[in-house]
Amino acid sequence: GSSCEILFSDPSFFETYKHCPEIEQKQGRPYHVLLVEWCGCTFAIPLRSHIRHSFAFIADGVESGLDFTKAVVIRDRKFVSSVPVQIRQHEFNVLKQHERVIRQRFESYLRLYIKKIKRRRDNPSIPLDRECRYSALQYFHDDLGL
Repeated sequence: GSSCEILFSDPSFFETYKHCPEIEQKQGRPYHVLLVEWCGCTFAIPLRSHIRHSFAFIADGVESGLDFTKAVVIRDRKFVSSVPVQIRQHEFNVLKQHERVIRQRFESYLRLYIKKIKRRRDNPSIPLDRECRYSALQYFHDDLGL
C-alpha cells in the first residue's frame, strides 16, 4: 500500500534541478508536496495557489490545491525533509478525505501524459499541448519508462 504524506522539499532538491525551468524554485520558502507512490516511483505533487487548469486537485477556496503538472519524481528520500508541515487544518483535512480521488486523478494525468509523449514520438509533427509542454515530468522520462 502507499500513503499520501505532506512534506517539505529539501533545498538539495532545488540545487539538483536548478537547470529545469518547469520545476518551481522556492529556496528558503516552504514547498509543500504530497507524496504519492505509483508504479515503483515516488512522486511529489506540490501544493500551489492560483492554479488555472484542470490537471489539479483544488483543495481550498477557488484556485489553491495540488498541481499535477508540476509533480516531480523523488529519486532520493533525502530530497524530502521529514519536518512535519504546517498547512491549514482545513486544507489538510480536504486532502486526507480525498486521498483516493487525488490518487486516481493524478494517475490518470500520468497515463495521459505518457500516452501523449509516446504518440508524439511516433509522430513528431503533433504539437505538444500545455499539460505536456509545461509539465515538470519532462525531466523524469527515464523514471516513466519513456
